[in-house]
Amino acid sequence: MDRQLYYHIADIIHQRRTWIKVIDTERQTAMRIIVNGEIRTLMFRTLSLRSYRSHYSFLQSRTWHVTEYDIGNAVTALARKDPSAQARLEACNLTNRDVEYIIEKATFGILKLELDDYE
Repeated sequence: MDRQLYYHIADIIHQRRTWIKVIDTERQTAMRIIVNGEIRTLMFRTLSLRSYRSHYSFLQSRTWHVTEYDIGNAVTALARKDPSAQARLEACNLTNRDVEYIIEKATFGILKLELDDYE
């Protein structure tokens, strides 16, 4: 995944948050992935998100760690789903809806960010 896009996603979440904030972008997480028929351990950056107020069933101070691998897969899914998103991804000009879709897909439907332009 492109480093600039990774940080752009984190910046959008931080600037337009309504109930969840970015607490770390540099944490490293080991993941085991099948590569060419072998299980390999690879290190990925992890986007750490924390709720700063209670929202739905999530209590305040709940923390999630979303790996760069899962975000990359979600970015690929977004590009497949929305052909116009490919140009926004290349230009690092994502909308709130793009970032919400990416994080929801990367967390397997658990997190819905509900980003806002006015907070």
